[in-house]
Amino acid sequence: MPTSTTNKLGHRIGARGGRTRSSILAASRALLDRKHLGEIRVADVAAHAGVSASNFYTYFKTVEETILALCDIAAADFQPLAAQLDGDWSGDGAFRIARGYVVDVLLQWREHGPVLRIEHMLADQGEPGFVESRIRRLRRVHLALERRIARAHATGYHAPGLDPRLTSYQVASMVESAADGFELLKRGDTPADAVIDTTAHIVAKLVTGR
Repeated sequence: MPTSTTNKLGHRIGARGGRTRSSILAASRALLDRKHLGEIRVADVAAHAGVSASNFYTYFKTVEETILALCDIAAADFQPLAAQLDGDWSGDGAFRIARGYVVDVLLQWREHGPVLRIEHMLADQGEPGFVESRIRRLRRVHLALERRIARAHATGYHAPGLDPRLTSYQVASMVESAADGFELLKRGDTPADAVIDTTAHIVAKLVTGR
């Protein structure tokens, strides 16, 4: 994903400025592991990054803006997932591809979970920047799933009234939900593989109709 090349003053961000900006983002991400977004102040981020508050405002207007920048990083990491969905879904390949996709989403949520939870929350509340962030992050996945679902629909595996585009959204949302609640789903005696395999079987069924 593209990153800012100029700061809030309109100046080009050089090597030193890039390091400062990266430090601010790293500090914001670290604080999310310990605090809710509403509890994090600019002063907290600046102190954790080892910069002054004025330095923070050179690169970001608000803490929420740093979260949007972190969402861009997460979105970049998500883009390769779509390529995996373009594999061969025939026979046992459907479960193999679906399982690989589920595992990859789990890994992305393990890395970016606190950021993605904020993206989901604020997107659901209609915050424009976060709505666009979620759309941008999942666009390639949605398109890859839609193509596969449309093929199955065209060959009669799905009910006539099923909409491939809407189904692609539902599949992606379901996997995101499973990744978000993975630890909760594992409570009790449920093995991690059972959660992964069950989710993958559902994905394979929804995509192929078989």
